[in-house]
Amino acid sequence: MAVLSPIMSFIVDKEVGFPIPSEKERINKALKRYRKIMEKNPNRSDTPEIMFGVADLLVGRNEPGDYAEAFKLYDFIMLRHPPDYLKARALVGKAELMISSREELGNAVSLCEQARKLLGNDMSDFFAAKTLVVEAELRFVRKEKGDWAKALDLISRVVKEEDAHWYFRGRALLTKAEIFVLRDPEDYSTAFKTLDFALKELRSRPDDYFTNKGKLLKAELLMHRGTSRDIGRADKLLREVEDMSHDYQGLIARAKINLAEISKQGPASKLLSEVNQMEGLDPYLIEKASLVELSLKQKDLNAQKPAKKPVKKTTKKKAQRKK
Repeated sequence: MAVLSPIMSFIVDKEVGFPIPSEKERINKALKRYRKIMEKNPNRSDTPEIMFGVADLLVGRNEPGDYAEAFKLYDFIMLRHPPDYLKARALVGKAELMISSREELGNAVSLCEQARKLLGNDMSDFFAAKTLVVEAELRFVRKEKGDWAKALDLISRVVKEEDAHWYFRGRALLTKAEIFVLRDPEDYSTAFKTLDFALKELRSRPDDYFTNKGKLLKAELLMHRGTSRDIGRADKLLREVEDMSHDYQGLIARAKINLAEISKQGPASKLLSEVNQMEGLDPYLIEKASLVELSLKQKDLNAQKPAKKPVKKTTKKKAQRKK
C-alpha cells in the first residue's frame, strides 16, 4: 500500500471503529464518504480538492482498477483549472502512474518538470519531494542520454535535506542503489551501503512495494557476489518478499525466479511452475523464468548421464609383456 499524503493520512487516521479497523478498512470508509459528497454536489468550489483526495486514497489502497480511476480523476482536476499547487500535485500523481508504460515515459518526465516549476525547491514539502523522486524513477527507467546523471542530481537534493519526508528519502536511495548496481556491479560496498540506508528509512512499512523492492535488490546483489553466507541471506530476503501480504505480482514473481536459481531441482521446478501460472507479468520476467527453467533441465540432463569409467593407464612394461 503506497504512503498517503499527510492530509489524507490525517483523515484516514481519524476513522474509528471497534475492533480497530485496518488501514484498508479506514481508507474504504473515507472513500465512501468523499464519493458521496461528490455525487450530491459535483459543482462545489472545492470539488478538485475532493477529487484529489479520492485519487490519493485510491493509489494508497491499490486494488484492481484503482490506478485507472485515479488517473481519470487527475485528468478531471486539470479540466477544472485548479490553483497551481493542486495542479502540480495532480501532474506528479499522474506521472507516477505512467511509469509502467514505456511509451509514456517522456510525457511523464515532462509532467514532473512542470510540477517542479510550480512547487519550488522546498524539500520539506511532501509533494515537492515526491515530484523529484518520481522524476528520478522515471529517468532511471527511461535511460536516455543524461537521464541517470539528472536522476542522481534530483535524488541528492532529496537525500541531503533533513526535513524531506522519510518515505521519499527511502525511495530516492533505492533508485540511487539501482543506478550504482547497474553502473558498477562489482562495487558491492557502495551498493549495499545505499540499500541498507534505503531499507532503514522504509522499515516502518514492511508491506510497502518499495520496501520489498529493496529487499529484492539486496538479495540479487548477494546472489551476484555469491559466497555461501550470501546465498543463505539472499534466500531469507527472497522468502520475505515471496510471503508479503500485498499482492505485488511482479516483485513476487521476481523473488520466486531468483529463489529457483538457488534452490534444489524439486523446489525450483515448483517455484517456476507458480510463476508460469501468474498472469500479466512483464515479458522480461517470463523470459528470465524460461532461461532458469532451461538451466535446470540442463543440470538434470547432466546429472542423469552415466559417469565415465576412468581409463586405466597401461605402463610401458605391461604393454611390452602383452606383446
